[in-house]
Amino acid sequence: MGDIKGSKARLVLLTGGIASGKTFVSDYLQKKGAIIIDTDVISRAMTNRDNDAGLEALAEIRAHFGEAVFTDQGELDRGRMRELIFNDSQAKKALETILHGRIQAEVQRQIESLEPYQYGVIVVPVIYNTSPYLAICDEVLVVEVPYDLQLQRLIARDNISKEMAEKIISSQISRLDRRQLGSYIIVSQNKEFVERQLDKLHESYSKPQ
Repeated sequence: MGDIKGSKARLVLLTGGIASGKTFVSDYLQKKGAIIIDTDVISRAMTNRDNDAGLEALAEIRAHFGEAVFTDQGELDRGRMRELIFNDSQAKKALETILHGRIQAEVQRQIESLEPYQYGVIVVPVIYNTSPYLAICDEVLVVEVPYDLQLQRLIARDNISKEMAEKIISSQISRLDRRQLGSYIIVSQNKEFVERQLDKLHESYSKPQ
């Protein structure tokens, strides 16, 4: 697909390392009135059998990867797929080729539904300097958490080994590079502190451009 186009509404890109607290931030801003466009949620829908887009993507995934990444019930085995792409860079690129265009098209559709008085938060867990989402957003909000806490959260959340958790974290953009992309950085340790920061940001994001 072509480049993603922006909208008259303010767009905020929310990113951060895995298990850093992005969901807490997006949920909180949504309660305050933000419209959330979550690429992770879209990606999951694109690999479910309950919609036409998902069926199409799953057919391509099956054609490329075979039955090894599917359960006996025909669902995508997300655990197997995750292990595969974190151990095989070519497999990762192949999956991205199948999914990224579809995800971007859905993000574009949701952006176009925003009213000028609203602001949208595009949640992009894995960000790179060349991400097409950077070009359309007015602000970049980065959520961080200390490494040891991030590792602990990820192991508990996904029920994975420490080795796998370390591999996933190390595969993402570095903290320094992510910080350099950010317009605002929140360290997600203290809930009340984060909420106060988000209250201020919501007030700022809500103002007309």
